[in-house]
Amino acid sequence: MAHTPSDRVSRRSVLATTGAAAAFGLAGCLGGGGGDGLSGTIDASGSNTVAPITSWAGENFSNEFPDVLVDVDPQGTGAGFQEFCRQNSDVQSASRLITDEEVDLCNENDVNYDHLEVGLDGLAVVKNSENDWVDNITLDELQQVWEFQSDVETWSDIRSEWPDREIALHARDSASGTFDYFTRAINGEIGNIRDDYSATSQTNEIMGAVADNIDGFGWGGVGYLRAIEDDQPIEAVPVESDSVDGFFLPQRENVESGDYSPLARPLFAYFNLASLEERTDLIGSFARFYTNDAQDYARDEGFFAAPPEVTDENHDKIDSWLDQVGASPDDLTVQRE
Repeated sequence: MAHTPSDRVSRRSVLATTGAAAAFGLAGCLGGGGGDGLSGTIDASGSNTVAPITSWAGENFSNEFPDVLVDVDPQGTGAGFQEFCRQNSDVQSASRLITDEEVDLCNENDVNYDHLEVGLDGLAVVKNSENDWVDNITLDELQQVWEFQSDVETWSDIRSEWPDREIALHARDSASGTFDYFTRAINGEIGNIRDDYSATSQTNEIMGAVADNIDGFGWGGVGYLRAIEDDQPIEAVPVESDSVDGFFLPQRENVESGDYSPLARPLFAYFNLASLEERTDLIGSFARFYTNDAQDYARDEGFFAAPPEVTDENHDKIDSWLDQVGASPDDLTVQRE
C-alpha cells in the first residue's frame, strides 16, 4: 500500500467556487444499469488548485447519477489533509504528496489510503498586462524576490533597468500545497518565504489582485489564470527552465514535455480505503470514473494531462484496492475504459 468518451453536460466554469463547499456528483462509463443505483454523499476535502478538476468531474457525474453528491471543500492541501487524516473526508485532493507529518497523523487515526495522479499543473508567475518591463524572469531572480528576509522592494531591486516602483506581492498561504511546492522549488525549503506579502488561501484572489494593479506580481495554479486572462489585464511571465536552455510559459507543450521545470508538478487525489470498503460501489465508481476521464478534465480546466501510462497505473491501483477490501472490478457500476 502506498502512503506515500462519456457524454458530458454543457461546460460551466467552476473556478469561482473556492472558499465555500461546492457540491457536485461524479460519473463515467457505465457498466450497466443506467443513471440510477448509486446514491450517497462523498466528502472531498483538500486542494484549492485541484478543486476545479474534481468539481468539473463531479458536475458530469451529477448528470448521470442525480442521487450522488460529491461535496467539494477546497480549503487547501494542508488543511485538507488535517481533515482526511482524521477520518473526516473520503477523498483528498492534493497539489503535492503527503508529508511525513501527515503520514503520522493518518497512522494515529488508522486512516489507510492511496493516491491517484489526476493531471499536471504549471505554477504561473503572473504580472499585470500593463507591466511592459518584465518580459521574463530567472530562477535566481524569483528566489531573490520570494526568499525569507528578502530585501527586494521595488522592480529596480530585481533589475536596475526596471522602474523604481514598489512591487505588490500576492501568493498562497502556508496551508496550501502550492505554497509548499513553490517555496521548495524556488527557495530550496518548504516554508522558506518572505513574510510581507499578501497571503490567501484562494488562488482566484491572487489573480484578481494582480489584474487590478500594474505593480501586482504573484504566482498560483495556471487554471485560475486561464479563467480570467481573456477578460482581465493579467498574463504569465516566461520563467527560466532548469531542464533546458530558455524561458518558458506554462503552456501545454511546455508542461507536458517537461520544459516548464521546476514549476510543473503532478496533481493527486487520495482515497480513504475504509470508505471504499464501507461503500465499495459508490467510492470505487468515483475512483474509476475519475481515472477514466481525469486527464481530459485537467485539460478542460486549464491544466495539463499526465503521460498516458498514468491512466493505466491508476486503474491498476484501483483494482488492487478492490482486492484488498474483498471486492472485484465487476462489483462497480462504473467500469474501466
